[in-house]
Amino acid sequence: MSRFACGFLGVVLVAGFASAQDQPKDVLQKAIKAHGGEANLKKFPAGLSKIAGIVVEPKLPFTGSVAFSVPDKVRVEMTFEVAGQKANSVQIINGRKVSQTENGTASKLSDAAVAELRESAAIQELSLLYPLLEAKYTLAAGKDATIDGKDCATVLVKSAALKETTLAFDKKTGHLTAMLRKGLSPAQKVVDERTVFSEFKTIEGLVVPMKSVVSHDGRAFLEITVTEYKPMAKLNDKLFVVE
Repeated sequence: MSRFACGFLGVVLVAGFASAQDQPKDVLQKAIKAHGGEANLKKFPAGLSKIAGIVVEPKLPFTGSVAFSVPDKVRVEMTFEVAGQKANSVQIINGRKVSQTENGTASKLSDAAVAELRESAAIQELSLLYPLLEAKYTLAAGKDATIDGKDCATVLVKSAALKETTLAFDKKTGHLTAMLRKGLSPAQKVVDERTVFSEFKTIEGLVVPMKSVVSHDGRAFLEITVTEYKPMAKLNDKLFVVE
């Protein structure tokens, strides 16, 4: 699960400007190793998380859970506190099928919202890093950037299922530090979305960010803390049934 406010980084126009270690595949190979290694990442193509956080404006605390199984399956359950009352939301993505319910009632989703939810499944796959080495992804080197005081190499990622996305990797640790993409706000407006990852923890050999901070157009939007994470080899398909 990262974006930063300077906007998308331009790709390097002259290959000679980047040293060999800054080439996209080399950056990714280092990141894959830093996050637990390709064999271990492939061992756990699914996972379960418990989360807590806040929507910054308005101040809206929430708790919830995330279940995923790559490719293309995500389930997000969230409980919000609104004026002392609890409100529940469930989003399910299963391939091209998407659903959202609020307090048990199906929501009517715009085409843009459906596309955004589908892309969330693609982002979940992207977060495993090793799939980025497959032919379906196009990679390009981006300009170096400093994010939260960390010197980062950046990689521009494109695919049929994913809008242009910039990934930033800490040059020292190899950790995925940030992600930049065009996102969709709750008001259905296209925004520059920046997600910054931190508080990495080793769980069953995987190195996982336990905190994410999301901004829209440079303004704080969402803070998420993973309170519990369990890597899984497989999850029950019933979790991802779209009625």
